[in-house]
Amino acid sequence: MDSKDTALQAETTQEDAQKEEYILRNHWEDKVIERSRAMIDKMDMCTCDKCLYDVAALVLNKLPPQYVTTHKGNLMMKIPSTSAKTELELTVLISRSAMMVKEKPMH
Repeated sequence: MDSKDTALQAETTQEDAQKEEYILRNHWEDKVIERSRAMIDKMDMCTCDKCLYDVAALVLNKLPPQYVTTHKGNLMMKIPSTSAKTELELTVLISRSAMMVKEKPMH
């Protein structure tokens, strides 16, 4: 490999590194949406995306934010585990938020 090839390879590697995109995510988001969907499905209420996201937004606004960065397109790694107490609190928050949306849907 000559110096021209080495320089081209180094330039390509640097360009690839600059193309890596990172995203910022609240680690609660996917969990809250999944758990909210499951609870809404069991309740006698609208199951449209608007109602689902209204429930999730109410819940997420009450939780302490826990943001992580990850490569765009990758699953988040090392999501902190939650205690039984936190899981119970999450269930209560989702239940209360779902009842609020059920009583006064925004559509």
